[in-house]
Amino acid sequence: MSDLLPTGSRAPEFAATASDGKSYALADVLKRSHVALIFYPGNNTPG
Repeated sequence: MSDLLPTGSRAPEFAATASDGKSYALADVLKRSHVALIFYPGNNTPG
């Protein structure tokens, strides 16, 4: 079974630390604006 969400699905709630050192929760960001989440493999990795 795949852990991938279908295109257009709502992202699950999460928080992440940004390059500015601050933690951002998806729910908090969505209160202020729209969000597009894009994931890609890290540099110099296959795939």
